[in-house]
Amino acid sequence: MKRFEIIGTTADAGFVAYGESLEALFTHAAAAMFAIIFGQELQVPDPDIADTFTLSAVDIESLLVDFLSELLWRFDTDLLVPATMNLSIRTPGGPPREPGGGGGPERARPMLEARAGFAPLERLAQRPVTDVKAVTMHNLAIVRDGGVFSVKVILDI
Repeated sequence: MKRFEIIGTTADAGFVAYGESLEALFTHAAAAMFAIIFGQELQVPDPDIADTFTLSAVDIESLLVDFLSELLWRFDTDLLVPATMNLSIRTPGGPPREPGGGGGPERARPMLEARAGFAPLERLAQRPVTDVKAVTMHNLAIVRDGGVFSVKVILDI
């Protein structure tokens, strides 16, 4: 199974990420976002900085946007690139439905707990080639088809 693919858009950049779990999906989405920033998939050295953070959001799609935005913020403000990630995602109402699964009431707030290792940009051989300004919610929907989750993400550049 491929982890992600970069997709072309007119004025923005985008990707489709895949994962056999929500944790894998979020991790692959982060790898795709940084592949766009650096113009290639990153080879990140061992982390120098370890950190933990917790996020919650109104739904799983918003949680993904918040997670990617957190990583983007750490990159923009502290020049840190994620090297390792151990994620735990809790979805009180269960994971997203299969396509055609019908509507339903809103679920309780999903939560993400992350233990991440970061490497400073100066330690990377690659340099950024694309300035990502924001992660958007444009047509963003996490879908589970069989045993694989997927999501299309558009980045404002």
